[in-house]
Amino acid sequence: MKRMSSSLRAKEEFLTLCREGVFQSGDRLPSEMKMAQRFGISRETWRASLEQLRREGVIYSKHGVGTFLMETSDRMENDLTRLSPVTDMIRQAGLTEGPSSYSTGLTIPNRDIAAALGLRPGVNVCYINRMRRTKNGKAVCCSMSYLPVYLADEIDPMHMQDSLFSYLERRKGVFVSRSTARIVLPQANDPLAMQLRGETDMQILGMEQQHFDSRGNPVLYTVDYLNSELFRFSLTRIREK
Repeated sequence: MKRMSSSLRAKEEFLTLCREGVFQSGDRLPSEMKMAQRFGISRETWRASLEQLRREGVIYSKHGVGTFLMETSDRMENDLTRLSPVTDMIRQAGLTEGPSSYSTGLTIPNRDIAAALGLRPGVNVCYINRMRRTKNGKAVCCSMSYLPVYLADEIDPMHMQDSLFSYLERRKGVFVSRSTARIVLPQANDPLAMQLRGETDMQILGMEQQHFDSRGNPVLYTVDYLNSELFRFSLTRIREK
């Protein structure tokens, strides 16, 4: 089993501290040396963590002044050309995520999902149905994720990971490197949309994604329905000559 890199582990531990309120919006971070000592890593490794956080829009640096946690109002839009876990998308939107509710089990997927996972029709897969809310209880995202049983054997329903990407990398040595995505507007009677919407009339944006590992093997299929009132999305379009 491949272990999570030290820089990624430190980044995840830092984000946990942010969620717990140890570091708050606008805070100046302690020196690189102090942060490296806090996480038990070298200064160079912490710099690698900082670079990841900077790319994700979590922090920014002022030359000669220091490194700061982004103000909520300054959070960047979610760039749909970048592959990010939903956990990161929520944080990128300037939201504080609260506890999730979820259910897991085995199911026989439809032919399209089975094909997207490279499986024969009629083969069981693991599903994870997850509802995410903000800290004050507002519905943010409802997801249905499917993955082959052999990749789900270390999932602990009592201690669910914040991100399936992290689970796959940490527990199975699988790095999700790319995905093909389709933007969808769910029908009013779509069960996943109804679960997210509840009794409200919220507008929903959906993404259906087939995820691949670094060798090009399909490892995960997700359907994520997002409360579009809470997110801003962007992408860069290029006009060919």
